[in-house]
Amino acid sequence: MSLRPMSAPKLGWLRNDAEATFEFHLFNGIQGVVKDPRDGATVIDCYTEFNIAPAAEIDFDLDNATPASGALRKRCQALIESVEHSLGGLAVGQVQLRAECGSGFSADLVAHKEVRDTYLNTAAAADLRGRVGEEVSFGGITFRRYRGGLGFGEPTDKAYFYPEGVEGLFEIYHAPADTFETVNTLGLPLYARMIPDRDRDEWVRLEIESNPLPICTRPQVLRSARRT
Repeated sequence: MSLRPMSAPKLGWLRNDAEATFEFHLFNGIQGVVKDPRDGATVIDCYTEFNIAPAAEIDFDLDNATPASGALRKRCQALIESVEHSLGGLAVGQVQLRAECGSGFSADLVAHKEVRDTYLNTAAAADLRGRVGEEVSFGGITFRRYRGGLGFGEPTDKAYFYPEGVEGLFEIYHAPADTFETVNTLGLPLYARMIPDRDRDEWVRLEIESNPLPICTRPQVLRSARRT
């Protein structure tokens, strides 16, 4: 499809909107749900679909002013072992967990005595400054402050955990566009088309379309935690 010069920026803006929608789906995918980006209503609850009880939310006790020595590291270890158990035979080698954290959870994690004592006086001490997008690894888990800012209502006091490197854990299926041209074809991630002014031939309207179905195929391995 060839586009007029002024059409390319417009198509770029539309693509950015689509990327924000994809991000919305990915963020909800690590929670085991599929939501409608228009109103945030849950469309599919993977736990219900697979008849699986979600794991209990973990209290990370990050506001404890006098935590027991090693308590946070033990909590991380117990979480990893819990995920390993849920993975069963899929847990080949060391399980690497990642966590997408709300701003409140991330701030208290970085300020926690165990985390600070681990990083201070090391080359990685700069990670404690908490710049947007930085990651902090502790207790075998990589924690990232979720940058969000997309109006998804991200809980600031929560963190969502998922294992990396598990083939097929998250899948996105795409349905064809709603046109006769795409009937009986494999769905593509994005469709772009120009709709011309058939009355006066003075303009064209650019549209993009995407019909994704993101899903977590093994929601039993997902975990969530609260700051306190």
